[in-house]
Amino acid sequence: MTIEGFSERFVQGIARHLHLIANDLSLSRGFSIRAGRLEEAQLIRGRAVLAGDSLQQPLRAGEADDIALMIRPLSAGEDGRILLVLDVDEAEGAYAGGYRAEIHMAASVFGALKQDLLAGAAETLSLSATTSLWVRESQREAAAGVPVAWHFGVEPNGRGVIPARGLVETLEWRPAPPTVPPAEPALPPSIEVGALETIPDQLARIDWSLKQIALVLVFLLIVVALK
Repeated sequence: MTIEGFSERFVQGIARHLHLIANDLSLSRGFSIRAGRLEEAQLIRGRAVLAGDSLQQPLRAGEADDIALMIRPLSAGEDGRILLVLDVDEAEGAYAGGYRAEIHMAASVFGALKQDLLAGAAETLSLSATTSLWVRESQREAAAGVPVAWHFGVEPNGRGVIPARGLVETLEWRPAPPTVPPAEPALPPSIEVGALETIPDQLARIDWSLKQIALVLVFLLIVVALK
C-alpha cells in the first residue's frame, strides 16, 4: 500500500502478532430485538492498550494510547473462532483517541469470562491476534521485542481509514495480584522484671551480701575467743 505524502510503502500479513492488554473490565446488560424477538444483550467493556507496539492512523499524527474495548458473545451455533475488529471513531471527543476494539467470542467463552469477572477473577485480559493492519516495509522483519507501528488502511478517496479485522490466536485473563499486607513492626525482646533492676538496686543488694559475710566472720571470731 502506498499513501500520498509517505515515501515508504506499507505491507501487511507479517508473521508478527498484535498484542492487546485490557483493564477496567465491567459487565453491561440490556436488551435487543433480533428477528423480531426480544433478547437479552450482554456486553463487557474495558480499556485496552497495545503491549510494546503502537497503533496509528496514517492520515493523522499521534498514536492510540487508550482504546475503548467491547466484548460481545456470538450467536448460538456460530463457530468457535474469536474475532477482533479495530476501528476509529471519526467523531471528535467520542472517547480518548477515538480508537475502539471489538472482540466477538463464542457464547461459552463469553460465559466463562463473565463468571470470572463477577467473581473478581478477571482483572486483566490479554490477547494476541493476526490482523489486516499494515506496517512500514522497513519494519517487515523487525525482531521480537523491537516495537513496530501498526497502521490502518486508507480508503481510496483518502478521507478515512478502513477498519482492521483479525483472528485472536491466544486469549487469557487473570485476577488482580494479591495485596501484601504491610509488615508489622518487630516487637522488642521480652525482658523479665528481675532484669530491669536499676544500678542503685544492684548496689544495695551487694551491700547486704557484704553485711552478711561480716556477721559470719564476727561470729567465728567469738567462737575462737571462747575456746
